[in-house]
Amino acid sequence: MKLNNNTFQQRFLTVMQQPGLIRQLHTQFISYKQDDAIISATVNHPIIPLQGKQSAVKNNCYVVSPMTQLIYFTRDELPKVSSRILRIFCLGLTYLVEVPFRWAKLDQIQILNNLCFSTNFYAKAWKTINLKALRKQALGQYPHHALMLRSLNEQEYPEIIAKVKEDGWLPIVNRQVYLFMDFKKWQQKRDARADLKLLKQPDWCFRVLDPDNQVLMKLAEDYYNQLYLDKYSKHNIQFTSNYFAQHVKAGLLELYGLFHKQKMLGVVGFCGIDDTLTVPIIGYNMQMPKKMALYRRLVAFNLSYAQQNNLKLNLSAGAPEFKRLRGAEAVIEYNFVYIQHLSRYQKTVWHFLSWLSQHLYKPLLERFEL
Repeated sequence: MKLNNNTFQQRFLTVMQQPGLIRQLHTQFISYKQDDAIISATVNHPIIPLQGKQSAVKNNCYVVSPMTQLIYFTRDELPKVSSRILRIFCLGLTYLVEVPFRWAKLDQIQILNNLCFSTNFYAKAWKTINLKALRKQALGQYPHHALMLRSLNEQEYPEIIAKVKEDGWLPIVNRQVYLFMDFKKWQQKRDARADLKLLKQPDWCFRVLDPDNQVLMKLAEDYYNQLYLDKYSKHNIQFTSNYFAQHVKAGLLELYGLFHKQKMLGVVGFCGIDDTLTVPIIGYNMQMPKKMALYRRLVAFNLSYAQQNNLKLNLSAGAPEFKRLRGAEAVIEYNFVYIQHLSRYQKTVWHFLSWLSQHLYKPLLERFEL
């Protein structure tokens, strides 16, 4: 990934003006300019025109909707908690807070630098950007919206976290993610060495996918859906084949197919700015036997690609034991929200959410290694 921040943001904003690239995504894409850096943003309007009528948005994509992430996505994730008592308690809690959260208009929110991936990444320009000036600029446009930055962790973005804390932003624990910062450590792991051998097997290869090949784009969408929507949660991001094609054409996404004897069985997509890489797209044919090790091959390719290009790799959440066995470092990821301009009730709810995330959710993440 060789694009600088401004080129990436301009291309991203242009592509995302096309409707329907992500299903169940209802938001407005805008941009700001601060310290010569272009900053994209999403702005939610809880009431939108739909089929000629004014309609309330329900089940909006979680990358723009705190309600979906905190309530509906959480319910899908609870089976991962091994304690039955804790599962019942947390499920009940989601029903208890759903109405108060809705009254607090949690989805009336503007998210800066929101690239609509499960894991946002930040360009080097964010280390020196005037955050207070950017915040005032954004709130000047939408004074009744909460303001958020997603996907921040202390390991990758200590400078940004220091700025938001100084400016009075509120931390919301988001999830535990897995970073590969030391590839020597990865190569020393027995599981990693075994995975790398898979990349050298005959009859297997990775190929760059042609965005004009609609059959392969549809297959890529299907494999992604099998893993993220069918296996994990219908509230995951619902990318379309057209999304894949348009982002590849714009140079925003590198999409590779995993082939065995000329048959595509998996897909992986890379995206990044500067020296940081994330993998928003991964999926495979889940009807194939486990002995074919499709997921292992895809992750090994991810890690090898990052190492060869001297990039830090954020492998997001999920499959925690698998990633730890390969030398990943677990870190807590936060969303930070600015709410000082909102009503007293809204601020009370956001402060409660912040407290709950740090004193209940964070210990659960760490205890159960989610």
